[in-house]
Amino acid sequence: MASLRKEDIILRDKIKQRLINLREQAGKKPAKLSQNVDVDRQNFQYWEKLDGSRGISIYSLARICSALNISLSDFFNDEIFLK
Repeated sequence: MASLRKEDIILRDKIKQRLINLREQAGKKPAKLSQNVDVDRQNFQYWEKLDGSRGISIYSLARICSALNISLSDFFNDEIFLK
């Protein structure tokens, strides 16, 4: 697998931070949300691990957004992505 470019790493980290923020705002624990979207708890925790190199797929992100009652558009419509 090719290494990520600097801008890809920045985007990956913003997605991770947005995921954490939304999950915490919803008052959900990682294990419960991962169960709601039928994703292994360890994978979910790894997606949120800010020092981890693995990112989340758009398909998994869409399922998480659905569980949080937001759209993908809402997910990316945040000031974190404007910086």
